[in-house]
Amino acid sequence: MNALVHARQQAQLAFAASDANLVVGEASACPLPPAALATMTPADPCVVEQFSGGLTARVLHLCIEGVHYTLKQRREEALVRNIDGQTSFLNEVQRRADFTRLKADPAWAGRFDHIVPTLYADYRQGIILSPWLPGQAPTQLDADLFDQLLSTMVACEEAGLMEWDLCPGNLLVDQGHLWLFDFGYMYPFDPLHHYNSNGLSDPLFHACERFETRFFFGWLLNQALPMEAQLALYRQLKQVALTHYAGKRAHLAARGAIPDVLAWLDELMARWQQALASPSALAACFELEAFRSHVLDIEDDLHGQSCTATTLKRIDFVCQALTHRHAALAAGGALFYDNAGRDQASLLALYAHKRQQAQGWLLPGH
Repeated sequence: MNALVHARQQAQLAFAASDANLVVGEASACPLPPAALATMTPADPCVVEQFSGGLTARVLHLCIEGVHYTLKQRREEALVRNIDGQTSFLNEVQRRADFTRLKADPAWAGRFDHIVPTLYADYRQGIILSPWLPGQAPTQLDADLFDQLLSTMVACEEAGLMEWDLCPGNLLVDQGHLWLFDFGYMYPFDPLHHYNSNGLSDPLFHACERFETRFFFGWLLNQALPMEAQLALYRQLKQVALTHYAGKRAHLAARGAIPDVLAWLDELMARWQQALASPSALAACFELEAFRSHVLDIEDDLHGQSCTATTLKRIDFVCQALTHRHAALAAGGALFYDNAGRDQASLLALYAHKRQQAQGWLLPGH
């Protein structure tokens, strides 16, 4: 267990077990008393619709005196069976407090325009109230959406907040404007001394990778686009990422980031620049990062025992890649963590077992 992760988890468990509370905003911003919001049910006449697919909270769309709101109510028991899942509602309230502070700070003005405002949150009452955001999860990807997302995620990382769960259910597009509204798996860290909230132990994880792993490559898998179209989107993503990561590197360098952090960013950007240099280099990088992302997302879903049909598709992709491209994947460094050093046969057996696990942990309705 990573020491930083363990310390954060223990602190959150201790807070949850205590009598302490965390409140964001003023109760006067609520259209009803917080206690009434906490006990509201889908049968209440002011509930327009409910969204019960959330793993840690139920979401209600409210209309009260002509004004629309989003109300999150904490589940009695999170559907994700691990510590981070059990503490994710607390974590989100903590991050809502952070964003409320950052949005009020002139030094960060305008950099969090894609983060949903918080009207009121009360951890003990189990509620988070926000303005209602019409729209839907992104159905089309382009350079503008990549720019909105990565500009916001880089701002978060510069402010010391690492978002781990950029999945389709946590992104919303309303008339071309991207909103991020779920922060249950966003953790604080020191960006001058650490790569992410795991410290210096896991350089693999950062904003662009998180989007690729939790959204981009899974979206491509479900769209079945021609490879030429997939590579064109991937090229756009890397071009946008290079711009924002160069800005992040300059920002952190000016604030005194340690050499390890700056060298890590330099290596990432050099790899992407090399990939953009030719079609063959781009295709090779795409192959390695698609495999990496599917491997990582499979582990996310299995760890939380929260699998879907896309989890099964990812496992099938990994098995096919291992069958036909094992040597290239090994040479490119795509066999990491528990997969490192394994031969083709043992990896195929391993992922056959993971597929059985995933089928046993399919979420209802997925």
